Amino acid sequence: MKLILNNIVVFLFIFICIKGLAAKDFYANYKIELGPLNLGTIEWTLMIEKNNYTTSMILRDRGVFSKIYSFRGEYSSKGKIINDIFISSKYTQYWKTKKKTRQVEIIFKDKKISSLVLKPIEKERPRIDHLNIKNLNDPLSSFLNILLVDNTDFKTIDGRRLYKMSPELKKKSGDIYSIKIIIKDYINIWADHERNDLQFILTTQDVSKNKYFPTMIKIKNKGLTFALTKI
Repeated sequence: MKLILNNIVVFLFIFICIKGLAAKDFYANYKIELGPLNLGTIEWTLMIEKNNYTTSMILRDRGVFSKIYSFRGEYSSKGKIINDIFISSKYTQYWKTKKKTRQVEIIFKDKKISSLVLKPIEKERPRIDHLNIKNLNDPLSSFLNILLVDNTDFKTIDGRRLYKMSPELKKKSGDIYSIKIIIKDYINIWADHERNDLQFILTTQDVSKNKYFPTMIKIKNKGLTFALTKI
């Protein structure tokens, strides 16, 4: 579950101009399901004022499943909109379960990492020179770029992993839009293995009802398909 939201992240495929969103706030809530299980909820917020943006996601456990696996996650990104592109200046991540708490803070400057703080502190050495990689963005900003303006120029970093979000399949049927995003060029910064648990994200959007948030998001992770349904 943690990796799902690290990477992401995520969520609509429509042709709109970001300038038309200036000085507006948008909110959506989703339920998280795995088959018949109701796992929890996600609250997604996008705030845009002139050329500045802030987007966040808050995850909470729910129902019977919370007694087995309780969790809370908070993910936030802020930055500038330049030529309609979301460019991150700061990304934070907080993930808490009964057994562990993890935090990430990334400061970006000129599309590179200026500062990276992990809690608990990572004891392993980095496998790549992540501080000198160019054209980086956080997961939330990368997702917005793909789904709002069809931009795939950035590599994505969440503090522990580096990867490319690649839209492989786009479909349109009337007012229904869908996009399938594949995770490519995946690298674990602090681990020897290159196991990528996240396989793809599939979003569905009915633009006749809502221009800014998808009605359904499906995520394939560790062989399981999670469904996020707008409520």
